[in-house]
Amino acid sequence: MDLDIKGRTALVTGGSKGLGYASAAALAREGAKVAVAARTKETLNKAAQAIEAVPIMADLSGQAGVMSCIDKTRGSIGNPDILVINTGGPSPATFAQTTPDGWREATDQLFHFTIEMLTAFLEPMKEKGWGRIVVITSFAAQEPVPNLLYSNALRAGIHGLINSIASEVAGHGVTINAVMPGFIMTDRMAGLGIDLDKAAQSIPAKRLGQPSEFGDLVSFLCSERATYITGQAIACDGGVLKGI
Repeated sequence: MDLDIKGRTALVTGGSKGLGYASAAALAREGAKVAVAARTKETLNKAAQAIEAVPIMADLSGQAGVMSCIDKTRGSIGNPDILVINTGGPSPATFAQTTPDGWREATDQLFHFTIEMLTAFLEPMKEKGWGRIVVITSFAAQEPVPNLLYSNALRAGIHGLINSIASEVAGHGVTINAVMPGFIMTDRMAGLGIDLDKAAQSIPAKRLGQPSEFGDLVSFLCSERATYITGQAIACDGGVLKGI
């Protein structure tokens, strides 16, 4: 299937590894001009070279780094047609282990960062009459995961944000959706201390997902073929989510 995004410009944050890299690679394969943003120079340059993307060196954990990313993106590819918002997950915690500083850090990392990227790039998409936004969240937004309290709470709020914005911009040719990864075999998944073999058996598909499978879903939602899909939270989880 031709996704008809050849020549479109795309920014993928957190795009040097894991789900971000898989998304950037999928978009690049479809002919989009992709910029990937990350803070680790060596990893970023290696990833950008592998998929012929533009590297955007920026520490996205603070507002100064976010503003730098926005400026560098505009200087290299202009205001992107496609925006994939991806951040690392907050530290694991139960509610008893959360702290006021932890909440502020997690909120900045997930919620405020998403808002800042949308504030920068949504209006130009509306003016152009075409835009695709995908926010990578987690299946924890719909079914809370033990010991991931920060993520459980904040990602659900991001889904509310996405759904609200979708109704405002659909008439301008702009779509915005969330994609919820389940157990996908990334470095972060390996670092959570989860028994991966046990996790695989709990998944109806009886295996962990591959990053490329996730990237294919993201690239489809960013395509001309997905014009009528917006305001949705779509899982890529091998059947883990049970809610209707």
